[in-house]
Amino acid sequence: MIETEVKFRVADRATLEARLRALGAGEGPREDEINLLLDDAGRTLKGRGEALRIRVVDGKGLLTFKGRVRFASGMKSRLELESGVDDPERVREILAALGYQPLFRYDKRRVTWRFSEAARPLVVIDETPLGLFAEVEGDAAAVRALARELEVPESAFLAESYASLYLAARAADPTLPPDMVFPAAG
Repeated sequence: MIETEVKFRVADRATLEARLRALGAGEGPREDEINLLLDDAGRTLKGRGEALRIRVVDGKGLLTFKGRVRFASGMKSRLELESGVDDPERVREILAALGYQPLFRYDKRRVTWRFSEAARPLVVIDETPLGLFAEVEGDAAAVRALARELEVPESAFLAESYASLYLAARAADPTLPPDMVFPAAG
């Protein structure tokens, strides 16, 4: 499957959610995600522009391989292969036995918005330790059209992954933790 999406920062969540509702999208439940990127000691996947990820939500896992990214007018597309896993920790151990070790962890609080029309893109709003972002995923023309309906200009589309955004933030502020995780509740 080819994943085609755009990502952008969200300045005002209430305004974005109101626009989505007005367009007919329905809000799903909030999911707390733990995402773990893995690679071998030589960082072979990273060097090829690929990614291997284990995502955990409510104890259930999703193993994902992402191919090399292609950009066109701010829109990102890449091969994405996914499979659910019942025991994410066991899958991590299997991948470790094959030489894939955790490289970076990033956490998100995600809400998915869906339209009843199958041709309409999927929209997710991600709360991260770096702030609020949204992604619009689907057919390229439909993604671009929905972004216009949401009043998001192409100039606002971000090419960077969450990992890249966090590494840049960490370079600017070395006191940030090595992984993009929410501060522990105290």
